[in-house]
Amino acid sequence: MNAIRHPLRVVIVGGGFTGASLAWQLARMRLAARLTVIEPRADLGRGLAYSAPDPTHRLNVPAHRMSIDPDNCADFSDWLADNPDAADPEAVAPNGDIHVQRALFGRYVAERLAPHLASGAVRHIRARVVDTQRGGGGGLWLKLSDGREIRADLLVLATGHPAPALPAPVTGLADSGTLIADPGDAGRLAEVPPGANVLILGSGLSAADAIATLDRQGHRGRVTCLSRRGLRPRGQGGGQGSEADFTDPPSHRVSDLLRRVRHAIVDDQARGESWHATFWRLRAQAPQIWAALDPDAQRRFLRHLRVWWDVHRYRLAPQTEAALDRMSAEGRLHFAAGRLVSARLHEGRIEAHWRPRSQPQVRVGHFDRLILTTGPAQDRCIAANPALGALARLGLIAPCPLGLGLATTAICKAVDAQGRESDRILIAGPLARGHLGELTGAPECASQSREIARQIARHAMLASILRPAASERTAQPS
Repeated sequence: MNAIRHPLRVVIVGGGFTGASLAWQLARMRLAARLTVIEPRADLGRGLAYSAPDPTHRLNVPAHRMSIDPDNCADFSDWLADNPDAADPEAVAPNGDIHVQRALFGRYVAERLAPHLASGAVRHIRARVVDTQRGGGGGLWLKLSDGREIRADLLVLATGHPAPALPAPVTGLADSGTLIADPGDAGRLAEVPPGANVLILGSGLSAADAIATLDRQGHRGRVTCLSRRGLRPRGQGGGQGSEADFTDPPSHRVSDLLRRVRHAIVDDQARGESWHATFWRLRAQAPQIWAALDPDAQRRFLRHLRVWWDVHRYRLAPQTEAALDRMSAEGRLHFAAGRLVSARLHEGRIEAHWRPRSQPQVRVGHFDRLILTTGPAQDRCIAANPALGALARLGLIAPCPLGLGLATTAICKAVDAQGRESDRILIAGPLARGHLGELTGAPECASQSREIARQIARHAMLASILRPAASERTAQPS
């Protein structure tokens, strides 16, 4: 390893939950390191998921399983106990679990990190990385949107999910005002007329959030969710006591894994558990399950089983499920299976042509708004982010061959364009999903951050005994 200047300069790009969790864990270690988080938002920890202002957008995981600290799953529950007026009255589900508004979890993360920001242990720069250059001694120089340049001895990419891509059939609506390409745009959703006939492309949790928002606003029109299979996310259910083991022996074929899952569900049901218990075990063992599949098997999983995994794994908060149930019972909400062929403006409305699943004929529907909820374009993360694009041009990072973010090693070191692992760039959060399989929920991201923090701690201890770099480029203070 090249010589590293002491103290080690660690720069985290992205201050959502993953970046904030990593910064918090590193600050508690009291390393001989200078920690900087580059995040344009005012508060760390309030990324896309946990800055949602809509009160209907809730955690879809019970509060007792959410924490910035992977070694103390009760930390968020303890924070709620210390702040008894924080949760809204509707947060408690019928089974007693607490599903708070997502923005409240963002507030908790920000408050946990606040003392480290106040002490200077963590520095927050409100800017974006717009370019990157190689520096002396193997480090990197990051050019920021505010004109500053800072040096990174270790760089952690924690930029989270990229924005959804615009599907080809809807590109003609881009400038029409009838297309809402970002389902998190509260202002655009507020403009939807109460009686509008709405088409939602996609049927996952983002679609459920958009539906809940429309319902809260008093929307009375019809909402149609169109997706390839027409599946709706499942509810929470109960049970976490599955005894299934999907790692011993490991499954190397997708068909074998599917067979074992089906048998485990039957066994769990015979023991009085539900399929939810089986999926809790799958979630816990996901990294080992994924690692046992070769790349071809992983591709088959993504092609044939990912949609079934997503619809059972990413489940609705009970409050959101109740809203969808009510709207369905009232005839205002419908889930359809099919593929959108085209969409165009016709006499001020959207004329959508779609082909129902397993049917040859194309149907035509007319809508007032189209909301895009097809999920993040993980295969476009480099093109969509200037910081990642600059690193890719230098050959320092490469796309995941599965289209799930960036290529990484087993311990989340970046893999460069030549297939070599980096000793200076680490990948945190959903961008590393291609190697770990399951890396979307806060519990998984916090656990991964802990492992990355331990790697950085080893670097910091090594840096303290290495000789400083012989030279360093002159720039503004960093």
